Amino acid sequence: MVVTAISEVVALYRARAFLDPSHVAERAGISIAQYLALEQGTAWPGTEVVESVIQALGIPDSHCPPLAATDAPLDRFLQGMLHGYDIPALIVDSTWRTVEANRFARTLLPPSARPGWNLMRWAFFDDEARRRIANWDDVAEGFYQGLQDAVAAAPHNAELLAISGDAAHLGLGAVYPSKSCLDGQVVVWRTAREPFPITACLITVPSARPDLRQVTFVPRNTQPAPSLMTTRSEEGPWSGPLLTDLLSCGLCGLLVTGGGQPGSYSCATGCLSELPADGLETRIAKQVVARAFPAQVCRELGVAQELLTADGIGLELNVPVSPQHALDQWQRSMTNTQRRGILTTTLRLATVYPSPSTDGSQGVDIAYSWRELP
Repeated sequence: MVVTAISEVVALYRARAFLDPSHVAERAGISIAQYLALEQGTAWPGTEVVESVIQALGIPDSHCPPLAATDAPLDRFLQGMLHGYDIPALIVDSTWRTVEANRFARTLLPPSARPGWNLMRWAFFDDEARRRIANWDDVAEGFYQGLQDAVAAAPHNAELLAISGDAAHLGLGAVYPSKSCLDGQVVVWRTAREPFPITACLITVPSARPDLRQVTFVPRNTQPAPSLMTTRSEEGPWSGPLLTDLLSCGLCGLLVTGGGQPGSYSCATGCLSELPADGLETRIAKQVVARAFPAQVCRELGVAQELLTADGIGLELNVPVSPQHALDQWQRSMTNTQRRGILTTTLRLATVYPSPSTDGSQGVDIAYSWRELP
C-alpha cells in the first residue's frame, strides 16, 4: 500500500468499512464538517481530530503517514520546492499566517516577509489590499469562503474565530456565498504600469504537511510572469524555436532541439527523424491552449477584462472568450513571445515517441507533463 496523504488513507479505510462520512464523524465525536475537511483536504481540523478519526476507523500505525507537529519547520524538500517556483508562492499555517514565502511572493506582497503576517487579515482589512486588487469585492468573497472552510474544520480555533468575527462586519458571504471559491480565484492587480497583471490563486496541500497550505499566484497573462512579480530584468522578445527546452526524445531521454534544417526539430543522437516545426508546434499548441484556457477560465478572464476596461485600461490582446478563440488567437494574432509565455507557464515537458502513420510514413506520439494549474 503506497499512500502519502492522510486524507487518502482516511478515505480508503472509510470506503473499506462501507461507512458514510456522517457515521465516521459520529464515531469520532466530531462534526461532519470537520471530517469532510480532513478527507477532502480543504482545511486542517487539528491533530486531535485526526487522531480521533484514525481510532474510529481502526487505521494501523503502519498505514498512517507521520503527522507533523504544529509549528514544525519546513523540511528541506518543501523549502526547495517553494523557492524553486518562478512565480509568487507562500506557505501558510491553519490560521493563514505566513510560514515562509519565496522571493516572488515577497515582491508581490512585501508584508508577507514579516513574522506572523496573516494573508486573510491582509485581504480583508488592509487598505493596501483594496488599493492593489482591482476586483477586491470578488476576491474578498473568495477569501471569505476559504475562511469559513477553515472555521468549520477547526471551530474552536481562537485566531480563526477572531478573523471571522471581524470579517462578518464587512457583509461578506451574504449575497452569493455558494458561487465564491478561493481556489482558482482570479485576482487583478493594480500597478503603476499597464496592463494590469492577472493571476489565479491556487491553493494546494504540501506533501506530508496537511496542517499547511501553499498559496500560489499563477499568472493568467500571456507573459511568463508579470513584471511586478519578479526582481529580474525583463527579457527581450523570444526569437528562438518555440519548443526549446520543452521537448524530449522518448527513446534516449535527451532534449529535442531545433534541427539542422530550417523549421524542424531533431534529436542529437538521431533517434528521431527531422520533425517539421509547424506541424509539431501546432499539435502541441492545441493541447496547451486547451489546458491553459478552459471555458471557466475564459469566463473569469472576461470579467477581469471588463474591470480593466471600466478603469480605462486596454489590453494588448483581448482575452479569449472560448478555448477555440484562444487557439485562433495563437494562430493568427499572438507573437512568439506571447506563445512562448503560454507554453512555459503551462507545459513542463512534451516527450515524443516514433509512431508509424496510417500512410506508412514516420509520425510521432506525444506524452505531456503539465505544470500545476487551477
